[in-house]
Amino acid sequence: MADERTASTAQVQTGGLRSYSPTQLFFLTRLSWLIRQRRELINTLDVSDYRAKLLNKALYSSFLDCVEEGVGDDAKNLLAQQNQDAN
Repeated sequence: MADERTASTAQVQTGGLRSYSPTQLFFLTRLSWLIRQRRELINTLDVSDYRAKLLNKALYSSFLDCVEEGVGDDAKNLLAQQNQDAN
C-alpha cells in the first residue's frame, strides 16, 4: 500500500523541461486532448448544440482539475496557445 502511494506521487520527466506527477500529467493531457477536439469541431457544431456545450463544460472541468493539482499555470498556457492558434 505504501509503495502504491510512493509510485503515484513519483515525478515523471516530460521533455526535460519540467517534471509532473502522473496525476498532473493525466489532467494536462486530458485538457490538451479536449482543446484539440474543440479546435476540430468548432466549425462543424453550432454553438447551441449540446455537444459543443458538453465539450466546453469538460474543458472547464479539466482546467479546474489542473488548477487543483497545482498545474494551473501550465493549463492556462495550453489555453492561451489554443487562442493564439485560432487567431
